[in-house]
Amino acid sequence: MSGKRLSKDERRERILAAAARVFAASGYDGAGMREVATAAGISTPVLYDHFPSKAKLYAGLLESEVDSLLAGWAELPPSGTAEELLRGRVEAIFAWMETNERGWRMIFAETPSDESVAQVHRRGQARATGQLTEVFAQVPGLALTADLPRERANEVLAEAAKSALNAIATWWWSNRDIPREQVVAITADLLWRGLGALIQEDT
Repeated sequence: MSGKRLSKDERRERILAAAARVFAASGYDGAGMREVATAAGISTPVLYDHFPSKAKLYAGLLESEVDSLLAGWAELPPSGTAEELLRGRVEAIFAWMETNERGWRMIFAETPSDESVAQVHRRGQARATGQLTEVFAQVPGLALTADLPRERANEVLAEAAKSALNAIATWWWSNRDIPREQVVAITADLLWRGLGALIQEDT
């Protein structure tokens, strides 16, 4: 029996899809490379040609989930006000989580212990901070008492907002009875009540 020979990229995508199913069913510690190879329809040596360790495989999958999460932000339309801008981003984040439980768990609900996985996690967090910094850069003048350049203030505010989002996303993982709309509302309230007081209205 013969079939189409997969390219390297196609085989990699098949491996990642199979690994996602295996990790979702067994968790990182319980998953094995042989199990992933079987799910992908390849031999274990071929799997190791693509990913030399389980940690590298998990890191590759984590990176693809971060890409998926952050790609959605770039597709959002511009907002009329700073509050709409912030609430729109919060809504997009939690909507992605609700439809992508695997990525939600990998990014927000699991603490990476292996260093190669932790490095990917840190890069993803840094990318999220960068995107939030761009959001804060679109907010009008801020009445800050801190004597910081606006660019540095945007970065600090983005880091604080990201930490709050991470914490609420982790909490929601264990409190699924709370509807997404309410999680979005309380997160936006938390972030906007402080930021809103700093907004200098144009005159």
